[in-house]
Amino acid sequence: MNSEDVGSEVREPHPSEDQRLGRGPRAVAGAVYGLVSVIAVIVGASHFDDSAGRVFAFAAVSSVVIWTVHVYASMLAESGSEVAPWRSVLIAGVRHEFGIIEGIFVPLLVLFLGAIGWLEDARAIAWSMWSGVVLLVLVPLFWLRRTGRSWARALVASGACGLLGLGLTWMKVLLH
Repeated sequence: MNSEDVGSEVREPHPSEDQRLGRGPRAVAGAVYGLVSVIAVIVGASHFDDSAGRVFAFAAVSSVVIWTVHVYASMLAESGSEVAPWRSVLIAGVRHEFGIIEGIFVPLLVLFLGAIGWLEDARAIAWSMWSGVVLLVLVPLFWLRRTGRSWARALVASGACGLLGLGLTWMKVLLH
């Protein structure tokens, strides 16, 4: 068995997984995880007098660290007991965990708008958390409808995920 054979043993995509970067069940799971983690970091990092720039820097760095750890863990899982080429394992890890990047993008973008002065600091921090909550409702709704689930099931799952986001934003009130 040569190195090309070992590299071909990297996990085959799920039947419903699109071959483009960031699509499929793992991307959805990663997006939800990314949203929950970035909202939690924003809640923990923001205080009444904090600037959006400081919260953005903390949330962006924390999110990159979280994503890097997930890529590394995915690489370990994909390499298994065989000696797989690192390049193919790295590409698979990035592909599998790209959903986290998709999940953190909008809340961090809103914070960035506050960091550069386009939004008031308090508004940017609040809107970044609320954008995450809205996305926590929309991601399961669109995913479950795309995979053929009924509107009722999709709405229940979306509501449950939205409640998770609301719980995180409520933590900000309790903490600060």
